[in-house]
Amino acid sequence: MPIFAIKPLAQDFPLSDPGEDYRSARRVEQFRFSGQAIYFPAFPGTKYLSFQALTKALSRNTSLSLTGCCGKALPMTRLRLYYGQEFYQDFLFEKLDSANQVLDAIAAARPDLPLERETRGHSAV
Repeated sequence: MPIFAIKPLAQDFPLSDPGEDYRSARRVEQFRFSGQAIYFPAFPGTKYLSFQALTKALSRNTSLSLTGCCGKALPMTRLRLYYGQEFYQDFLFEKLDSANQVLDAIAAARPDLPLERETRGHSAV
């Protein structure tokens, strides 16, 4: 038994065996995802957000400031997953393709879920 259990972010939608699902999940940048959930590091251990808990999903281009308010910024893609009545969890990816891989898995698991995809790559600054 692991020291830190894998815990659900949305308590109303736990997976029956998150440990087994996590072991079979694919890695995309610093996250893992399966056909049922996305997993992310959290203190202590790992948390997951079940695709069944989602109410909406969207991706947008954004940037992460490297020097504070002014100066250089690292282009990123933000995947925002809404769950419950008013909650969301953001996932930042360096590549648009990485966010789209997760959105594809969500679309396969939940074809009825509203999805908004960023279609443009980052523009040169």
